[in-house]
Amino acid sequence: MRLRSAFLFTGLGALAFSVAAFAQGDPIQQRQEAMKAIGGSMKTLGEMAKGVKPYDGSAAEAAMGRIHESIAGFTDLFPEGTEMGGDTEASPAIWEKPEEFKADADALAAAAAAALPEVGKGLDVLRASMGSVGGACKDCHQSFRIKKN
Repeated sequence: MRLRSAFLFTGLGALAFSVAAFAQGDPIQQRQEAMKAIGGSMKTLGEMAKGVKPYDGSAAEAAMGRIHESIAGFTDLFPEGTEMGGDTEASPAIWEKPEEFKADADALAAAAAAALPEVGKGLDVLRASMGSVGGACKDCHQSFRIKKN
């Protein structure tokens, strides 16, 4: 039984590595996965902040941690030549104004870093953090995202 488990875990590990390696070769897919992680985490935090879901400090910390982790290095996922292709909502402004794009991403990173040690301390703290984190998301999306219908 142990041998079978070892093979199962080895196989699952190899599969996970293959998926990760594939994603590493495709910056469009990588940035979409990062945005999905950030969006899912914002949904979790927003639902807690609005009272749709009960507040859970550990879940709030985990969600904010995913945002902080996902935004790190995010702007590196927009190299020249990835403006087109895939099902992307990336605006051409990303490549036209890379410094502004980086500043917006850095603003989210800073807001998430400041909120990370705090969001687990209570619902009121989470709600206060959502303004800066959500505002950073909104600012970047207004300038650098093309919303598809």
